[in-house]
Amino acid sequence: MQTYKNHAHRPILTAVGYWFVAIALVSFVLRWRATGDRILIGLFALSAAVVVLLLISRRYTTRLQDRIIKLEMRVRTAAFLTPEQQRLLGQLDNKQIAALRFASDAELAPLLERAVREKLPPKEIKRAVKTWTPDLDRT
Repeated sequence: MQTYKNHAHRPILTAVGYWFVAIALVSFVLRWRATGDRILIGLFALSAAVVVLLLISRRYTTRLQDRIIKLEMRVRTAAFLTPEQQRLLGQLDNKQIAALRFASDAELAPLLERAVREKLPPKEIKRAVKTWTPDLDRT
């Protein structure tokens, strides 16, 4: 069962990719220091390109996920939030909206109003959720 304490998502394959790049970089530097071989500069550049691709991949994935969560929340709440509450939802940033998705339908409206009124950060919104609705489809 997902809760506040265990809900954090850690993309393991991205971390594995960074470990391989780190191993390659150490290997390239050690070899370059031992031989002075200039081709290793190209391999170093290739490793840097892999790092950039890993960063872009993770950033694009999380930004797309944020957009989907925002849309999901609009659809989910259309049936039970008033137009004023829908307007309040529009005042929150992506991270706050993502935090609200863990609240049950019954507690979402009061928590939304509190989040806007008190300018709650995402962690505080998640901590305030009493009936946790898990999100098991994250990337």
